[in-house]
Amino acid sequence: MFGLHRPDPGSTDSGSGAVDADGARRSFVSSRTAILLGIAVVAVILLALPLREYLAQRGEINSASQKMAEQQAKVDSLQKQVDDWQDEDFIRGQARERLHFLLPGEVGYKIIDPGTTENKLAERAPQTDGPSGPWYDRLWNSMRAAEKSDS
Repeated sequence: MFGLHRPDPGSTDSGSGAVDADGARRSFVSSRTAILLGIAVVAVILLALPLREYLAQRGEINSASQKMAEQQAKVDSLQKQVDDWQDEDFIRGQARERLHFLLPGEVGYKIIDPGTTENKLAERAPQTDGPSGPWYDRLWNSMRAAEKSDS
């Protein structure tokens, strides 16, 4: 039927293709199938680059969104600081804490620990006799000593 027939069971045909009525071999892959496969390959190739670009751009957008959220958090923090410095009570508190300012009529006290007036590090440091004379004399003498050791 339709010009195709089955090979005889005793024939030497390896089964690699069908034989039509004229005796010509036909491939299992028809020309129509080959064209469809070619179109599919071309479509995959044509769609691969835009898909890759789309995915790369989505990654960039996500990264930019994350950076923008971080920057917005910084802006919010700085805006809170600006708002704090607009408040008179906050400014007074900072002046008292940082600069030790007092309101009129207040008396300020600073407690000094008598144990800290001594220089305890100087007591523990070993006392050595330093070189005598000004620094430029010591420099000149060291240069002369180096000159003598070279010759």
